[in-house]
Amino acid sequence: MRLQDKEVQAIQQSFSSCFGSDDHLWLFGSRVDDAKKGGDIDLYIQTHLPAEDAYHKRRNFVIDLWDKIGEQKIDVVVHLIDTDFHLPIYDVAKEEGVILV
Repeated sequence: MRLQDKEVQAIQQSFSSCFGSDDHLWLFGSRVDDAKKGGDIDLYIQTHLPAEDAYHKRRNFVIDLWDKIGEQKIDVVVHLIDTDFHLPIYDVAKEEGVILV
């Protein structure tokens, strides 16, 4: 995983302050491959929150994370698991990603 320990801790802290204990977070994409260079931080969140709450929590999560690690490209995919809506990226993120929370 190509993140510094302090970045992982910041991601976990920001997530825990914005989302509930039943919600989960994965890092996926190029940052989980040690052979690659650069790349944005791709995060996948599973939440039980309703859509509007999840939108606001996602925004607050990214802002809090920027305060901790500096502004950089962070992509956040949110899966509202209490709905029937499903995208293939959800499966890819879980299968190829690293769970952080």
